[in-house]
Amino acid sequence: MSMFARELIKLKYYALDKKSCLNEMVELLYEKGIVKFPERFFKSIIDREKLMSTGIGRKVAIPHARSDAVDELKIAVYLLDNELEFDSIDGEPVQIIFMIAVPERMKEVYMKVLSAISNFFRKEENRDRILHCTSVDELCTILEEVNDEI
Repeated sequence: MSMFARELIKLKYYALDKKSCLNEMVELLYEKGIVKFPERFFKSIIDREKLMSTGIGRKVAIPHARSDAVDELKIAVYLLDNELEFDSIDGEPVQIIFMIAVPERMKEVYMKVLSAISNFFRKEENRDRILHCTSVDELCTILEEVNDEI
């Protein structure tokens, strides 16, 4: 089962600010039937950000939340056209955002997914490959490598 889907990927997205970008990603997950209650899931995402930014550094953010508002584990992926201030741990803006929507009952899988994505982005070459993607097809091919780690 792939956690990534073509319809949940946006390339060259221009983000105005962190909150509106996160809201847009939640709305996309709602439109595609992954999230049942977007307001509730958005609150979970924002509450998680208040605990500690999900900007993991090196231009990458992984906002995530487990919620009963989510039907199936899926990941929305935005490659930004601009650099977005995200309160990242390294103080740098982000350009790659993976929003993980996780059903409440899937705690173990959730931890594996977070770990696989974090490990993938530790390699500079992987970050560069994603930042230089020019098509959704190209990005999907790379994302399958992440999916295979889970």
